[in-house]
Amino acid sequence: MMWDLIHDRTHMRGDLPFDPFMIKQRMPYFLYSLEELRCDLTAFRESVRIEQDEDAGPEARRHAKLVQYAIIFDRIFRFAITGNRVRNYDGLGGQLLFAWLHQHHVLHWTDSRLSIDWDQVADAVIALGASIDELYWRSIDRPKMAHWLAAYQLISATVTPNPASVWAKGPDALPVAGPPRGLTDQVLDDEFPLSMFYEALEKKMRPVIESTAGITGASEL
Repeated sequence: MMWDLIHDRTHMRGDLPFDPFMIKQRMPYFLYSLEELRCDLTAFRESVRIEQDEDAGPEARRHAKLVQYAIIFDRIFRFAITGNRVRNYDGLGGQLLFAWLHQHHVLHWTDSRLSIDWDQVADAVIALGASIDELYWRSIDRPKMAHWLAAYQLISATVTPNPASVWAKGPDALPVAGPPRGLTDQVLDDEFPLSMFYEALEKKMRPVIESTAGITGASEL
């Protein structure tokens, strides 16, 4: 509940060049990835603040820590490998968080073992959130297509694009002289494919995920 409350409120807070949930716009799906992740990472940042606030009380601080675990594990594991690969913006958000933590040497996959340096996680996650906030803040002064290109740059600096991508070739390869729809049409359904780590994880987790189908968490009376 703490995660959801902060997440949902964030959609209408901050430096917003757009609100995809209140205004119908046709735009590249990776922008929705950043919006969802921005809201999650805001919830993460606030949960860190609550955890460190001695006036918040022990119960609130304990729940705040659990929120941090939930956001990280849900994003990098469940979101990244569930659903199909057609414009899966939630999946891409998980891929971005995973790759960011890995490339900042906070998450490690060595000797077929995944490990996380928990004492460094908060700073790394908050830094990713700050980079997205910076993108939003600067984009208020940018034309729409320039904002889209800047958003793509932010993601592709961490998550490798599809080798067949036109977007990955930069503005010179894109129809920037035409209407914005031309750029959206050039985004591949799977613009940022799963990494080799995720391909292996998805095969291992597929039967587990399928076994949870229909579970709602409601107890039987």
